[in-house]
Amino acid sequence: MRTALSFLLPFSILSILALAVIVPPTHAAPKKKQESILTVYDRQGPVNETELVRFLNLLPQFRAWAGARQEEAHPSLTMGKPDFRYSTEAAGWIQKKGWDARRFFCIMGRMAAAVVVIEEGNDFKGTRPADMPTVSQKEIELARTHLAELLQAGGAAAPKVDVGAPSLPKRP
Repeated sequence: MRTALSFLLPFSILSILALAVIVPPTHAAPKKKQESILTVYDRQGPVNETELVRFLNLLPQFRAWAGARQEEAHPSLTMGKPDFRYSTEAAGWIQKKGWDARRFFCIMGRMAAAVVVIEEGNDFKGTRPADMPTVSQKEIELARTHLAELLQAGGAAAPKVDVGAPSLPKRP
């Protein structure tokens, strides 16, 4: 009766080694981790004052456009990372206004996050929502400087209404 290795006897050691090089092992080496999916916030520099002012000038127009078309543009999660969801139509509208859509929505998300940090007392010790991007201290200070404009452009503040000078009722 032949043993399980008896078929190897006619082969020389060199033949066996050559076979080992040609035939790959049955267990594959672990693949390198795929590069994580990029979100709108990845590889983006901090928001600066010039672009924030430019953003604030366009945001009310974008909100009106998006509202009229029932477009959704909001923070989201991509593979567990903070991101911003928007349609290709919204990206096209933003690009026609001279913006890179990723940058526009990055600024929108970061400034919204900065406003939350300010509202929480600037130390934000609460539970961070999973879709909330991180913001730098400089971005928080920038948001604080432009807080009224951010709230108004974002629709969180009451619209300005000119009520005229106060007057007292006339006596009969």
